Amino acid sequence: MKTDYLLPHIFRKIGWFVFIPCWVMIIVSWLGINDWFDDDWLSFVTLHIGNLGFFTPEQEGHSFLYFAREDMFSEIIYCLAFVSLYMIAFSKEKVEDEYVKHLRMRSLVWALKVNTIFFVIFTWFCFGMVYVTLLLLSMFSIFLLFHFRFLYELHRRRIHNEE
Repeated sequence: MKTDYLLPHIFRKIGWFVFIPCWVMIIVSWLGINDWFDDDWLSFVTLHIGNLGFFTPEQEGHSFLYFAREDMFSEIIYCLAFVSLYMIAFSKEKVEDEYVKHLRMRSLVWALKVNTIFFVIFTWFCFGMVYVTLLLLSMFSIFLLFHFRFLYELHRRRIHNEE
């Protein structure tokens, strides 16, 4: 099985180094205590796609595609967190053998199943902004579920081999 989708092992450390501050900033932003941060310096002109009108009635005069100035702090933090989770989840182990590849595949399938169950539950029982927030979390949770399940399976393997 080719593993050209895996990053070198050093990317796991880089990913954690980037993810932890991003996650703290996301939590601070969700709690609404980020008034100390003035993100005007992260404001620039971006392309807006898909103006539906009923979400932003003050922009009804715009077409489907238009340019406008936006504060991009949240978008940058979310993208950094997402990329860092990718680096954590898909970096090679120091020893990458066939069994580790097998554990990686089993953990990924397990994470997809669990995330799908969460998605169905969220869809049936959560509404409004709670639903949107949980969908955002599920985007991150797939990587976290996969990585922690993979580490758990790897740890179990090492314990059973030492006995």
